[in-house]
Amino acid sequence: METELETAEATSEQAAATLEKILELQQKNSRQLVQSLRENVNFQNQVRLGMQRELETLKEQQRGEQFTPILKSVATVCVEYRKLLADESIPRRLRRTLRLMFDELEDILAEYDAEIFTSKVGEQRRPLLTKIVNTVATADKNLHNTIAHSRRPGVIRNGRPLYREFVDVYVYDANAAGKKSELIRTE
Repeated sequence: METELETAEATSEQAAATLEKILELQQKNSRQLVQSLRENVNFQNQVRLGMQRELETLKEQQRGEQFTPILKSVATVCVEYRKLLADESIPRRLRRTLRLMFDELEDILAEYDAEIFTSKVGEQRRPLLTKIVNTVATADKNLHNTIAHSRRPGVIRNGRPLYREFVDVYVYDANAAGKKSELIRTE
């Protein structure tokens, strides 16, 4: 009997030891599983962020925004140097060639939905699209911050300026009532 009792105790101890080993292995597996799940979530987030960046790049390309820096340069050349066409000292044949070149530049801008614009005198100034060159004193409060003269046209694309229009702007001055409008340099 005693041997049976001893054998039962030994078997019980072995079962307890085996159960303890199984429990340790189960905890180890659980920790490894949690670690693997964390690494998997981190990897998925990195992939998602990478794909989001690629998607944004593709959207920009689809909208043609990768051409914006080039279009800004074309707009600058088109607006800054078009005044050469009025220069009578340039031979007629060269002016004709320049006119064709500027027409081509304007076609390039138009192809990418950019438009050349000029504000009308008395029109409200649009701060994001215009750059003030000079101010003109006026006694008329209604003319304050309106266009007095457009010096160079601007170029916009999708509501954003590629080249800001250069303008003179009326500024209200109560003392200008009896005087002729005077130009005030603001550069």
